[in-house]
Amino acid sequence: MARVLCAGLIAADLVFDMPSFPVEGDKHRARASHLIGGGGALNAACAIAALGGEVSLAGAVGADVFGIFLRQKMHDRGIDDTLVRDVPGVTTSRSTILLSAGGERTIINHREAALMQGDVEVPETFSHDAMLVDTRWPQGVVKIAQMARRAGKPVVVDGEAPVKLAMQVLKTASHIVFSQQGLKDFAGSYDADALQSVATDLGVWCAVTRGALPTVCCVGEGIMEIPVPAVEAKNTLGAGDAWHGAFTLALAKGYAELQAVRWANAAASHKVRFAIETETFASTAQTDALMAQMRD
Repeated sequence: MARVLCAGLIAADLVFDMPSFPVEGDKHRARASHLIGGGGALNAACAIAALGGEVSLAGAVGADVFGIFLRQKMHDRGIDDTLVRDVPGVTTSRSTILLSAGGERTIINHREAALMQGDVEVPETFSHDAMLVDTRWPQGVVKIAQMARRAGKPVVVDGEAPVKLAMQVLKTASHIVFSQQGLKDFAGSYDADALQSVATDLGVWCAVTRGALPTVCCVGEGIMEIPVPAVEAKNTLGAGDAWHGAFTLALAKGYAELQAVRWANAAASHKVRFAIETETFASTAQTDALMAQMRD
């Protein structure tokens, strides 16, 4: 079984299903609300676990009720939380998320700087097959990322804004996959030329995800677009995190990059098909089925 280490943000998400976007100063009634686990690293880890991978999580939570809630989520998903720290006197990262009728999400996050200070405990050896790092705690995981690269393992960076704060990890990465917002933050634009420039400057494999639009990948000195399965989106929350988790797991299993992108596109497309309360991540069979539909 392929083993992946995910490092970065762990958060509690309070999600409101809204009939329309709120008007400032008015009172609004949500159609439903849910308290769920969130944060890029935890979402990616959940996706990897659902896809049949063995996954560990590195990050931090507060010593509070939200931290207890998130620990239980990790245990329920079979995620190893050995490298997750409890930080006394600091509140766990949390977000309010507004889901519109069309499934699009607006996120308001608060995380205290003290939660992400210090380094993740560095093991004696890197015993995983790949590592995924987001940009929320890049300084704390540099040593493990360097250890993974010395072991010849893929280190994938989820390039979400602000990306420049993660330069140490970017220089260690084997793969960087940006969101459009992340690429624009880092390179000033999110077009193919900007992506190719970053790949050349950093000497690393690069791609940019674009929601329902094809994923753009640098292939040598050229650009290739990998289509995304067409599905009805009910909830886009966590889709990008699921994408990164699936992509990293695919690399850990020995997939070539473009095949890993196709698999990740299918996994993320499956994620957006379900309402928020299900916290549904794709299984391997469901992901493979979507890929088969693309070929037919």
